[in-house]
Amino acid sequence: MTLWRLGWLRDGELPEGWPPRTVRFGPCEQQVTGFDVDPWPFARLASAGPARRVRLRMITPLFFSRSGRDLPLPEPVLIVRSLWTRWNAYAPAALEIDEGIARELADAVFLDSVSGASRQVPLTEQIRQVGFVGSAELRLLKTASVTVADVFGALSRFAAIAGIGALTTHGFGAVEVGPTV
Repeated sequence: MTLWRLGWLRDGELPEGWPPRTVRFGPCEQQVTGFDVDPWPFARLASAGPARRVRLRMITPLFFSRSGRDLPLPEPVLIVRSLWTRWNAYAPAALEIDEGIARELADAVFLDSVSGASRQVPLTEQIRQVGFVGSAELRLLKTASVTVADVFGALSRFAAIAGIGALTTHGFGAVEVGPTV
């Protein structure tokens, strides 16, 4: 048995036909034997409280892609920018995160610890993608405002739903979020 966690980024009902009776992975079709919904709409994510430290466990390889180059590292500024961009792409207009606050967050976040390794994943017979698998602890500078800590908390919880980095719709960048303080 395999457990899959799927994130649905829109508020409201799930798409018609969910859960499906079967799922296909390449040539293999498997029956869906269970389904559970734990709704975390944007309003709940935004109001769940501040965080000044967060532990991320990268379950599937995480990488960032820019200008034809891939970076397979848990770079804190790229992590928060990735989450901020995805948040603003899907959140209701009233809950969008202001660019100035996002910049303050990027200026205040840092990597406190990291443990893991790079992993190659075959995309095709000829193409492999390298990403980071392991854990990282991100923190905010002590001077970060309460507003920045609130946004950091919301984006951290959002990471577990949306993933981080490139190709999240293909299974890359899935994370578990540890305790926030």
